[in-house]
Amino acid sequence: MRDAASADEAGVGTHARRSGWRASALRAAIVSLALLAALFGWSRLQPRGVALHGSALQSVPAPAFTGFTDTQGRVFSWRQQRGHVVLVFFGYTHCPDVCPLTLAALAQSLQRLGALRQRVRVVFVTLDPARDTLPVLRAYLDGFLPDTIGLHGSLAAVTAASRQWDITWRRVDTGPGQYWIDHTAAVTLVSPDGRLLVRYGYGQLTNPAWLADDLRHILEP
Repeated sequence: MRDAASADEAGVGTHARRSGWRASALRAAIVSLALLAALFGWSRLQPRGVALHGSALQSVPAPAFTGFTDTQGRVFSWRQQRGHVVLVFFGYTHCPDVCPLTLAALAQSLQRLGALRQRVRVVFVTLDPARDTLPVLRAYLDGFLPDTIGLHGSLAAVTAASRQWDITWRRVDTGPGQYWIDHTAAVTLVSPDGRLLVRYGYGQLTNPAWLADDLRHILEP
């Protein structure tokens, strides 16, 4: 009886080990498939054999700018941007440092593109709709990149869009009626087919050649 019981226990133990191994193998297979799917989605848009200078993003459609209009009062549509690389930046015109420096860095990079410059668009989304009226926004952007698309929306629209684009920001009051805005300083690159591709922190834009090289690789695969 003991031998039979021992055999039964051994069989149960073997079955449990096999079940555990199968469960582990299944989990590993699921993880592997997920990684392959992610890599496939990224490789569809990343130029073959090229490592871009920014941080890779999950390949998903770029979020819509619901409730925004450009400085000419037109509704922004990603469909109208098809075939162009779009660089999206959230900022505000009273920004003392990061915003003007970022726009200046973008201008330097785009100057290096020659004829390819026509296939790149810049979108500046204001985080300060109260002060950045459409005329103020247009005049500010004209000082850096005159063809920049400036987007203006209500505070509710700005809050919703910043969440969708993973931009954090907060208003810091400095005196009666005076304030500045602490915000994420990042430029998001949207591919010609309207999908998120890569994100650049300010430090990755300080060398104009880096972004220019990335844009060439994307536009001339």
